[in-house]
Amino acid sequence: MEKLKTYLELIRVKNCITASIGGIIGYLISSNFEIDILKSLLVFFVVFFVCAYGNVINDIFDIEIDKINKPFRPLPSGKIKLNEAKIFSAILLIFGLFLSLFINVYALIIAVINATFLYLYAKKYKKYKPIGNFIIGYLTGSVFLFGGVAGKNVMPVIILFLCSLLSIWGREIVKDSEDIEGDKKEGVISLPMKYGKKALYFATFLIVLAVVLSPLPYILKIFGIGYLILIVICDILFIYTMALLLKSPNKETASRVSKFLKIIMNIVLLAFIIGTIKL
Repeated sequence: MEKLKTYLELIRVKNCITASIGGIIGYLISSNFEIDILKSLLVFFVVFFVCAYGNVINDIFDIEIDKINKPFRPLPSGKIKLNEAKIFSAILLIFGLFLSLFINVYALIIAVINATFLYLYAKKYKKYKPIGNFIIGYLTGSVFLFGGVAGKNVMPVIILFLCSLLSIWGREIVKDSEDIEGDKKEGVISLPMKYGKKALYFATFLIVLAVVLSPLPYILKIFGIGYLILIVICDILFIYTMALLLKSPNKETASRVSKFLKIIMNIVLLAFIIGTIKL
């Protein structure tokens, strides 16, 4: 029982469940809430296993630095051996890819791409954030896309995926402007470190692109007026928030903006759900 708890800690089980719920939301949106229980379970567990694989791979590559910063984690503490973790990560990946075959070929392709990105991020791009930030944005948004390809109408989920990718990519750059001092100590390269305020203009550009895309479900007559009202409110908040940051580009403002952007993104997700159930 104690070993099981240690493995659950290694995979960061709460993060895996959260990602899996995102996949289910994507499936619900694309299927217009006409739910197939078996397909829902497949979406949930594929996302869970691939996410768990990514978390284990991350700890494998971070084992030396975790011996200093997080010695209590399963690998640096020796509760799980490195070879055990490598075998476990392979098992998780095999399970995830195998189960994705029972959804469709698009699900398999996304699962393979995501597993590749998770590996590359852990091995190299975690410390090279100009690419790492994009990978985080892609991986977060792709959870919805993965669930979406399991349903009948993937178009609104594609838009949600793009909006998520762009806004989260932008938010990651904002977060990096908080962490410049820490990143320098860790040998991490980020856009704000290299380009200063210009990086925040790029982050704003990404979020504005997400804003431009967000009304498309209404324009394409996929969602109704309820979605449009809520998404316009979110878009106004996005632009206002980024304007505040550009006006006062300091660490404290970046911290507040980063937290507020996360709240707005959750409201955007709610808008997509409301659009689907046509409230």
